[in-house]
Amino acid sequence: MNYNQITYSNLLELSHSDYTLTSGEANIKGWPVKTGENRIGKVADLLFDPEADTVRYVIVLLDEGTTTVEEKKILVPIGLIDLDTNEKAVLAPDFHQDQLEAMPRYIMDEVTPEMENQIRQVIGSPAALVMEDEAVEIDRQNFYRHHHFDKNIFPQGRENN
Repeated sequence: MNYNQITYSNLLELSHSDYTLTSGEANIKGWPVKTGENRIGKVADLLFDPEADTVRYVIVLLDEGTTTVEEKKILVPIGLIDLDTNEKAVLAPDFHQDQLEAMPRYIMDEVTPEMENQIRQVIGSPAALVMEDEAVEIDRQNFYRHHHFDKNIFPQGRENN
């Protein structure tokens, strides 16, 4: 058994795949990402699961000064975002500064199940934004059935009235 072998998730950047948005799906690349009234970054791309034919994550390039790291891209699960189509903005949860710091850096083609588990642990539940001290085994077969991925297809967007 080779313990040094890295297993990567089968996820592709939308701009580097054959996947195309269907009618009614918003092309959000370049849109600002906000938590409440605060802008934290912009959409760099979407991460697509070709086996399930669905978008799994929004790739967010964090604005300078959002974290102590000079430039950092993070993954935000698609089920946690909303779209403001009037303002052309992505609305993300109110991440705490510690969460943005703790989120793993996204590097193209280097998403592993361990990284996805870390994202889930950093985000935690909205009520308890605390990272757990003890590691919990996560069922990879049902990983995307979690509420972080509860959108069946890329969100259509919402109109502010």
